[in-house]
Amino acid sequence: MIGKKLVIGITGTIASGKDVVASILKEKGFQVISLGEIIRDELSSKGIPITRKSQQDLGNQLRKEFGGQILAEKALKKFQSYSTPLVINGIRNVDEIKYLRENADFHLIGIDAPLEIRWERLKKRNRDSDLLNHDRFVIDDARDKGFNEPLNGQQVGMCLVHADFLISNDEDFSGPIENSKLYKEVNDIYRKIKSKYS
Repeated sequence: MIGKKLVIGITGTIASGKDVVASILKEKGFQVISLGEIIRDELSSKGIPITRKSQQDLGNQLRKEFGGQILAEKALKKFQSYSTPLVINGIRNVDEIKYLRENADFHLIGIDAPLEIRWERLKKRNRDSDLLNHDRFVIDDARDKGFNEPLNGQQVGMCLVHADFLISNDEDFSGPIENSKLYKEVNDIYRKIKSKYS
């Protein structure tokens, strides 16, 4: 993998802890980009309200028009001048994984948690107002995982199958993140990846 940038991808279900994993890796010197950020920037430039559905719809539209790899391609291009390793958060399509495996020294972390635990987290963080309805959350979660989605659509369920490392983030944790099971698991994964370079 000489000459290829070290990239750790994160895929996972809604409110499973993807952002926390990304922040732990950021502490270790990784540059972090979220594919969701790319989509939200596009929505803002078009004057479209940012909701879970509008993000899913635009992601699908971009992959349909420009290929399933388009968001991963945009992320890599944006950071090609950086010398630091990269975390790409919010991978939701298998074509993004294929592209990154071909164009980077790529490792994929998958994260999941039981639906009701994730629902409780959503209510606590109170960030996604469009998801703070249990029925809406169940529908959007199923879509996110790939239910009734086209090939260019949301495929988090399939992405999890392709993960090199899987984390079950089912802990209800409220103390310092450094004491959590999740922090320890991400550290273990980081050490395994880093050992390939020592």
